[in-house]
Amino acid sequence: MKFSRLSLSELESLEKEFIEFLAANGIDSDYWIKLKKEKNEKAEKLIDVFSDIVWQKSLDKINFLEHKTGTSLKLFKCDKETIELIGIDGDIEKFNPNLNSNNKYSIYHHKKEYVPSRDMELFRMVKTGCSITNEILFNSIKKLL
Repeated sequence: MKFSRLSLSELESLEKEFIEFLAANGIDSDYWIKLKKEKNEKAEKLIDVFSDIVWQKSLDKINFLEHKTGTSLKLFKCDKETIELIGIDGDIEKFNPNLNSNNKYSIYHHKKEYVPSRDMELFRMVKTGCSITNEILFNSIKKLL
């Protein structure tokens, strides 16, 4: 397994897609029930394969991520070969890129290649609290640099 198994609630929300996945692999509902009872290891393996497919498709669609705390905002632009970071440290709750502020902020910028790979780095970032977002805030703050 490359990523992690989807939770039961995630699998339930993807029930239609899972049924289509099983059908594409020649497994109808009767055979699926039999697999779960008699060959649970094989059924578990199919769930793992499906989970990896879902994760892969989701990660492939990510273009921007953000990670926000009360004192830090990290915005990421996720290109094919590199990831670009714009970080802001300070009172993030009061930060507004469109206004001059008396509050002190540290703004930094960095770009690097993925380690070990795009998929694995984005997966780790999502699992540790990054949220998928759009380009609006990233581009607004990049103009300040």
